[in-house]
Amino acid sequence: MKITNLTFYIALVLGLFALIALQSNASSSKVYKSLSEALKTPDKVYHLKLNRKRYKTFPKEILTLKNLVTLDLSNNKLDTLPTGIKELVFLEEVTLKSNRFNSFPREICTINSLKILKLANNNISSIPNDIGELKNLEQLDLYRNSIETISSEITQLPGLKRLDLRMIEMSLDEQDRIKSLLPNTKVLTTEPCDCDTRN
Repeated sequence: MKITNLTFYIALVLGLFALIALQSNASSSKVYKSLSEALKTPDKVYHLKLNRKRYKTFPKEILTLKNLVTLDLSNNKLDTLPTGIKELVFLEEVTLKSNRFNSFPREICTINSLKILKLANNNISSIPNDIGELKNLEQLDLYRNSIETISSEITQLPGLKRLDLRMIEMSLDEQDRIKSLLPNTKVLTTEPCDCDTRN
């Protein structure tokens, strides 16, 4: 009888823990698509998606969401980031596709936790030495930019698994140089056009 009761209580406790874990996971997996809604419970916001909001400047209120893990600000009109973004110490993924960045946002390099950075469809011309600070970066998406130079400091990213350089005008020699710098990284490129040599 005692064994049966003990078994029951153990099962009850385990069930409660499972319920709490389930609620916690549900909360942490919710994607907020409204900044005003997110600001109502800032400590519970882990994922924020504010694309196509016509932002011309980075909303400073985002910096109060200290537990952010993913941030998507794609399809806006941003061209800079605030230095305060380093305060978001849990950020693992930042998406800034289709904005108006003409230079690589160096401020992003202060986020040590960052694993995925998506900057496709901007007008970025070079990757600075600061890139070497992103020690935990696994994916860097630069699809359809105007990249002319990439710092050799990119070799300081031991965990970089994927680098997307497609739709960027780049000579085969430069493509080979980058691939030689990153032998353990999948580097995606587009074969250069030889349009000038055609009749």
